[in-house]
Formats: sequence, C-alpha cells, structure tokens
Amino acid sequence: MRNHVNGKNLKMYWSTFAFCFGLFFMLNAQLYAQNNQPDHLYKLQSAFVDLRFGVMLHFNMGTFTNEEWAIPDHDPRKFNPVKLDCNQWADACKAAGMTYGILTAKHHDGFSLWDTKFSDYDVANSSVKRDVVAEYVKAFRAKGLKPCLYFSIWDRHNGIENGGAKEEDFVMGQLTELLTNYGEIPLIIFDGWSWKMGHRLISFQKIYDHVKKLQPDCLIAEHNGNSNWQTDIIYYEGPKGVFPPGNNVYASQMALTLTDGWFWHPDAPGKVKDLSFGLDKLQRLEPLYCNFMLNISPNRDGLFDDEVVKRLKEIGRSWKPDKNRLPLPLQPEVLHTSYNIKNITASGGEAIVSPNPPATLGSPVTSIITDKTENVMIDGCIDVVGDRGGFAQTQTLWKFPATLPQYVVIDLGEEKNISKLYYLPAQLMGYDGLIIKYTLSAGTNGKDFTKLRDGIWKKTTDMKVLAFDEVRARYVKLEITDAIGGAMISEIGVGN
Repeated sequence: MRNHVNGKNLKMYWSTFAFCFGLFFMLNAQLYAQNNQPDHLYKLQSAFVDLRFGVMLHFNMGTFTNEEWAIPDHDPRKFNPVKLDCNQWADACKAAGMTYGILTAKHHDGFSLWDTKFSDYDVANSSVKRDVVAEYVKAFRAKGLKPCLYFSIWDRHNGIENGGAKEEDFVMGQLTELLTNYGEIPLIIFDGWSWKMGHRLISFQKIYDHVKKLQPDCLIAEHNGNSNWQTDIIYYEGPKGVFPPGNNVYASQMALTLTDGWFWHPDAPGKVKDLSFGLDKLQRLEPLYCNFMLNISPNRDGLFDDEVVKRLKEIGRSWKPDKNRLPLPLQPEVLHTSYNIKNITASGGEAIVSPNPPATLGSPVTSIITDKTENVMIDGCIDVVGDRGGFAQTQTLWKFPATLPQYVVIDLGEEKNISKLYYLPAQLMGYDGLIIKYTLSAGTNGKDFTKLRDGIWKKTTDMKVLAFDEVRARYVKLEITDAIGGAMISEIGVGN
C-alpha cells in the first residue's frame, strides 16, 4: 500500500513538473520571440548609439608577448599582470566621459580571460589565476559603465579554424559561459568569423539564436566590413581606414587606437595620441549615430599607463555629448532568421575572389577562396574594408554573364515558410555588377514558380531586403532583368 501511494504521488509530481516546465518553456519562447521583433531591436540599437563613447580594451596574451596576433601555443604562465586593477581602468574611462567598454575575452590565439571548462589555455592556468572577465564587469558596473565583450570565433589554439559541427559546439559552450556567468552583457562583438571561415562553416544563425536565447537584449556586432548584413550594430574598423559615410544612419560604432597598436607594446607610453585626436573623432562620429570606441591597451602590470590616464582626463574635461542630436532614424529591414541553404544554382557565370589573396594567416580558409561553385553566394565570407594591416580585403562573388536575363535558384532542401530575401551586392567596386531590376518567385518542385514580386532596386551597394507575404516553398528564384555590367552577388539568402 505504501509503495502504491508513493508511486501515485510520484506520477502526480511528474505530471505537475511537466506542466510547469511546458508553461515555463512557452513563456520563454514568447519572450524570445517578442524580444526579436524589429521594434525591440530598434530600441536596443537606439539605446546603444546614445552611449556615444566607449573603450575597447585589448588585453590578452599578446600584451605579454609583444604581438598583435599572438601565436597560439604560448605558455599560459606568461600571462602575469601582477598589479591588475580593473577599477583603475573604470575610473579612468569614467573620467573621460565613456559609458561602456569592450574587453577582449578571447583573441585569435585562443587564450581565455576567464576559467573556461572547454580549454586549459586560460587564466586558470596563468601565473595570476584571476578571472579577468569577472573583475572587469564588476569594476565597470560599479562605475555605471556597461560591460561588453569581444570574442574571436577563430581560435588557433583550440582548432577553431575551418568550421564544423564540433567547432560550433565549442564556440556555443564558451558563449554560454560568458553570457550566463557574468550578468547582463549589452553587446558582444565577434571577430575572425565572416572574413576567416565565413558564416556558413560556423553557422551565423545558430550562433545568433544561441546568443539571443541566453540574453535577448545582447546586441551582436561583427567584423564584416561596412554593411548591416548579418549584424545588429555595424562595426567600422578605423585602423583599416574605414569611417562611416557622411550620411550614415545605421546604428554603428568605430574603433581607433590611442597608441600605434591594438595591444600594449614596450614603446606604447611614448606613443599616446594627443587630445585633438580623440576630440576630432568624437565630433565627427557623434552626428552619424556612430559610437567612438577608443582602444586602450593596459600594460603588463594590468594597468593603464600614466600617460593614458592623463589623456583620458583631458578628454573628459573637453567633451560633452550633444543632447540635441535627433533620435536614431528607423533602421532598414533585415532578416532575423536566415535559413540554411542546401543547394544554389545559377544560369551561368563564374566564381571570383576580389582580390585573390593567398591562403595566409589573414585570409579566408583555403576551401573558401578556392571554391569555384555557386556556393560563393552563400559562404558568408566578406571583409571588404580598406587595409593597411598586411593582408588583403576579401570578398567572394558570383559574376553572371552580361547577357540578360540571368537567374539564381535557391534550394532550401525542404519546404519552409519564408517572407524575406536579402541580396548583398559586390562591395568597393562602385556600381559594377549592381542588380537594378528583378523578379522574385517561389515554388515547391523546382520547376513551377509563382511570382512573389518584381521591382527596381535603388542604385546603391547597400544590402537589399525584399519583404513579401509569407509563402511556403522549397525553391526561390531571383531573375535578374537589368544590371550594370555582368550582375554580381556577394551574398544571398532567404528567411523571415
């Protein structure tokens, strides 16, 4: 009798648990869906550009090895900031009028500034054994500064170089640690991804959804040139010679270094730029809805150099934000869900890499820049910024014959509900290859297509997004009826 009663109670317990868990999952799913609506994203973008001025903190293994890109297999004990004081960083940044920071939690060499269970190449095995990420977020929050993070997808120590399912799981595991153990992270900026292995070999959508489920209010920025393609916040990389255009209305940020390098080097104290450098950039960028990130590299003691502290105080005494700036304009439409594409075919043409760099450390992986198929339109590889850093700007493209019409057909592998298509033109080529007129259609069998819409695209190289009434389809066909020269497509995709 006693066992019967316990069994009955146990059954009731599991029924109650299942109901509560289902309710919890449903409510969180609704919250996730709500927080990914365009108006919610716009509010987050508006709040972010109102931060105006922040610091980018390049502090990692390269600080101790005199390298901008540290090799991946240093002895972790080389990381030894004996006087590490993130409160000093926060005080100096606050004095400058900064409102947020971005810390290099992990750079391309793979050394992690937190105790990660996924690798032994981290601070837990360093000389100081201190969780730098934890100390940073605590110190910045204490001063009213928002703590953001930088994370390199490319990880040369842990073998995250060519993409793959196991590699994705590793990335997601480390992101789970960063986005569950340190409180609210308003923004994370990814590097070593679109320009190194593309958004297909490591799935952009999978990583994007993972971040948003962990922290729905965490904005994502990416080193992907100067477009709003697959990013919440555009990142203009100043040392590569890239500034926002004079009519910029995209929510964005730009970084420049206070010294001559991203990381600290022994000659850094003598190379601190003057007051006019910082003031000029703040005055130029603020009207363009582009935050200015001044990169500061703490020294090997784990402190800002005295020269840096002095300069930041001078900036704070000389600059105040313009409270009369108009609100951020409504942002162009983007895809929030981009489906994986099983196959893509074109009516004709050839794959090109512009320019055609060798497969060196700073170039995309070999499989990307040697691909001769239409997959170049869906590889997610783009890094089209001017560069003085030693490696070429890169984008993979498909160039159609000049005769018209031409077309491209996307195969999703199975029927899905779709309501948007995006097309990213070739970048930094003027208007060459720009598609002007189009017809978009969809179908379920690859032979019969129903027209969804046609039209004319503006003569700009901005990403184009076509929205249409939701349909269920497996195949999507974009017919090119007018173009400037032979039409070119850098990236294309469908979703919602």
